[in-house]
Parts: sequence; structure tokens; C-alpha cells
Amino acid sequence: LPCRGAKMLVAWQLLPLSLLLPSPSPLSPCSPLPRTSLPPSLGLRHPLMGRDRASAASSAHARRSAAQLTALKCSNQPMPLADIQPFHLYKEDGSHRSLPEEWQKQGTYACFNKNGDLQYVAMSRMVYNSIENHLQILPSSEFYSVKVVTWENPTKQDMEGTATSWISSHIEVYGAAPPGNTREVEIWRKKAAEVRRQKPNVQFDVGATEEQATQQIKNIIDRYPIVLFMKGTRQAPQCGFSDATVALMDQLQVDYECIDCLDEERNPGLREAIKEFSQWPTIPQLYVGSEFIGGADICREMAEAGELQDAIEKELESRRARSKSFVTRSPEEVWELLSTSTDTTFVDCRTEHEFSNGRVKGAVNVPAFLDTPQGRLPVRESFVQQIQRLFPDKSSKLVLGCQRGIRSAEAASWLCEVGYQEVVNQEGGFSYWTSKKELPTEV
Repeated sequence: LPCRGAKMLVAWQLLPLSLLLPSPSPLSPCSPLPRTSLPPSLGLRHPLMGRDRASAASSAHARRSAAQLTALKCSNQPMPLADIQPFHLYKEDGSHRSLPEEWQKQGTYACFNKNGDLQYVAMSRMVYNSIENHLQILPSSEFYSVKVVTWENPTKQDMEGTATSWISSHIEVYGAAPPGNTREVEIWRKKAAEVRRQKPNVQFDVGATEEQATQQIKNIIDRYPIVLFMKGTRQAPQCGFSDATVALMDQLQVDYECIDCLDEERNPGLREAIKEFSQWPTIPQLYVGSEFIGGADICREMAEAGELQDAIEKELESRRARSKSFVTRSPEEVWELLSTSTDTTFVDCRTEHEFSNGRVKGAVNVPAFLDTPQGRLPVRESFVQQIQRLFPDKSSKLVLGCQRGIRSAEAASWLCEVGYQEVVNQEGGFSYWTSKKELPTEV
């Protein structure tokens, strides 16, 4: 580390570096690589880019002043990780890129969100598997690109020294550790299988009655690509067939939803309604893309033949294609649309706190992400539910906006996936909107 002060800051801000390792087993001993240069630097985006200088200078007492950061940027000192090219994890259609085979090694990696902000630094005995794990848990807005260094036979000091260098460089520039390397944000250190197992059941809308059970079923299978109607929860199935189907879906490593047919309090009338709806006499029942697949035995047989995987991939590809069907418009174009079309609504996807501090005139607030101790996380289910409640007609004209246009783009893709046809994302978000002095706002 560059100085004693940085060591102290690392000590109280970071989790122990040993927790960054995927498992407690020691690395195989080997000769260290030649030390001809410092670990590769991260190339962090300068904190003043796209931000107000005064707010950057006063944002935290531990951070450098605006003048110091400007001097750092103008100096010849290399910014961290600058000499490693980022690998973008998503194609234009929203699907994952194939990860490089060379990542099937031990190494150190740094994860960035869609804004290019460093989120997490870690060591791994199999970088390929670690990246795959993060992709199963985190949305593209939070995990969009990665920088990787791998070794054939590293020592623990090789990997730990590189990780420590990257993290301490981030602290030097920003006055704080990357979010995922702090105690508050746990999602980066979780296993995908563990997250799926902890996922709560979906349920009927609050206040739904037994007579509305069929409509509630339609809403749920329309909202989610894969839904398992079962007895109990994925954590505690209430019959052997439900347990076997949950285990099968976990083996496929796909994201899916469960709903408890025995929970009459939250899902009144579901147990009999789902049998009538599918014309199938038993539970569990699996739906993919609003289509009934079958019960436990059929699902197992289809999985063994590869047919279930094909059906799931086809549905996910279809949803990815639909998710890109929204259009992006400039603030001026959006305001003209709002001014000339009385049936168009501006939906602000930011948090309630952000919304209360200033918004586009006439906007309604439906948060798509919430700030939690685990970081800013998507709340897709509640967002889509609220939109469906406010705008049941899928031809409703909706303009989505956030602070920079990134969260709203993801929320727009969610709505397009479930069939909304007239969705616009406002370019640049509220930050860009307020730069246009002629456009109205309100508090």
C-alpha cells in the first residue's frame, strides 16, 4: 500500500481480504511471478466527469477536494486499472456474451456498472465461474463490464497483492472502498443458488378475491417468463413432487418464480383455479412464456431430453427481443409528446426521495430500484405490478425517466417484455432534462 494512512483506511473500511476468496482452501504453493512492475492499474473513471464540481468537493470528508482531483487527472500519474481493457458482458440484444475460455484460471477481477463505476474487486480460483455467478444475480445496470487478470500458477500474494492495490487505489481517488467490498453490500459475495433458494414466493395482488383467481393467474404468467405453481415454498416444499420440481429447476440454473397453491390467505382460490385453468388435475404445474408445460414427471422427461431447456431459452430470447422494442427520445421530444398527447404519462422510476427533490412536471412516481443495505437493487416485481394496476391496457402510452436514463431503460425493457407496446425512455434522465432551461419541472 502507498502509505500508512491508506493502510489504516483499508483496515477499517474493507472486509478482510480473505473473505474475497471463494473458499477457505489454500492455494497450491508455487514460485511467485517475476516482479518487474506494479500490478496492472484499474483506469477508474474520474469522479468529476459528469458531476458538479462543488458537489464532488463536498460529498464526503474523506475524499479529495475538487482541485486535488483535477490536479490528479491532469498529472501524468496513471489512473488505476488503465492498462486493462474492459470486457463488456452484454450484446446489443441484451443477451450475455460468451466468456473467454482463458478465464478458466485463477485470477483477480474488477466489476463495473453501466456508468463505468467500480463496484467490486475479488480474487477467484476460477474467474470464469465467479463471473457466471454474478451474472445470474445482478442486473446489467449493476454489472455491465469486467476487467480481469489471470495467472497459471499464482501465489496467494500475487492475487491478494493485486486486489489490495486496486481497492486502495479506489480509496485514494474516491475516499471509499468499492461498494461490494464493504460490509453493507452483500449481494456481490452471495452464490446464485443461495439467492434463488432465498427468493420469496410471488402472490396474488393484495385484496384479490377467489372470484378473481383466474385473472390473477393470467397476470402472473404474463408478468414472469417461468412460473412454478407448487405446494409450499422453494425453501420448504409441501409435497415430494413439488420438491423434485424445485430441485430440477435449480439444476437448470435459471431464474424462476414460485407461487404457493396452498396459501389461501394470500392466493384465495388458486388451488382449484389453476387446475381448471390448465385442464390438468395435479400440482405442481410449470408455465414457460404463459404456456403450460406440465407436471413433475413431464418436466423431468423434457429436461432429460433437453426439450425443457430449449423451451426456456426460446422464451428468454423472445423476451430479450421484446425488451428492446422501446424507443429513446430527447427531453425536447418527450415534452412535445407530453404537451400534444393527453393520453401519455411520464413515469419517474427513481426513488421517492429523488422524486421529492424535483421531477418532470406532471410525472407520477413508480420506483424501479430501491436503495437498500445491499446497494441499489431492482424491484422489478413491484414495479411491473404497480404499472399493470395503474395502466392495465398494454397499449397505454408511457414515457419512463430516471436520473440519467439508465434505470428507466431497464424498467422500459421490463414493460416491453410483458407486452407493453408504446414505451419511451427519456434520454439522459432528469439530469439532462434540467439542463434544458425551457423545460418545466416541479418539486
